[in-house]
Amino acid sequence: MKAKIAFVCNDARHFLIRSMVKDLRSAGYEVEIFPSVINVSHFASSDHSVFIIYLDGFTGEDKQFLSGISTVMSDKRRELRLYLIGTDEDIRQASPYIEQTLVTHAFRRPISMESILKELSIINTSYSYDSSMKHFEEKQLNTAKKTLLIVDDDDIYLRTIESWFSDDYNVYTAASVTSAISMLKMIPFDLVLLDYEMPLLSGLDFIRLMKSDPSTEKLPIIFLTAKDDKDIILEILQEGPAGYLLKSTSPLLLRHSIKNFFEGKPLRDKE
Repeated sequence: MKAKIAFVCNDARHFLIRSMVKDLRSAGYEVEIFPSVINVSHFASSDHSVFIIYLDGFTGEDKQFLSGISTVMSDKRRELRLYLIGTDEDIRQASPYIEQTLVTHAFRRPISMESILKELSIINTSYSYDSSMKHFEEKQLNTAKKTLLIVDDDDIYLRTIESWFSDDYNVYTAASVTSAISMLKMIPFDLVLLDYEMPLLSGLDFIRLMKSDPSTEKLPIIFLTAKDDKDIILEILQEGPAGYLLKSTSPLLLRHSIKNFFEGKPLRDKE
């Protein structure tokens, strides 16, 4: 059975909103549309398990709703997911009012429905990347192997890179910085492979958070990014990561680089 979705927006008549809701319903989801002025207590006893907040047009009066939704999402008795849709500025302005660790994923506009449906489909499968965290206590790690956390908002890339490393390492994946932070509270990782550009909180935000916490400040982080711009690389290096690698690196060389890291060698051999 697919999740029941509460879609919160300021203008349900807008063409884009109607189009998105139509696509969600066509995909088999039961969708109800709510205005942002609704009393958030309505959701405390509702049977919605997914909340999508379309941030475009939110005003100062909507801040109360944004703050209240955190209370609903914190209910440990229910398995709830919260998704944000908006521009970078929309998401930035909303972040002080929503507990960031409660946001499952933030989609930046313009966004394709394919991306949203792909993300939502994870809920309805027997295995999801977030479920590896949920079932951590039931999972027996191979203590002879190092444990990796791979953080990237591209779920296809996550699945691919997990397959590259799973034979040699215990591998966990997170599709957002907030999911990664939650995992760090439960799992003793040996290395984080981190994307640079992600919604809501970026890779740079993540490494700054890690270095500000005594429990994670020494956790080695290697940026794994598609960005090869000189200024961006310098910005990354200023945060003091263990290194950076490009996503264009071949699987063989990538595995070799991580092996070198754990052996105290340079990430890449000289070519």
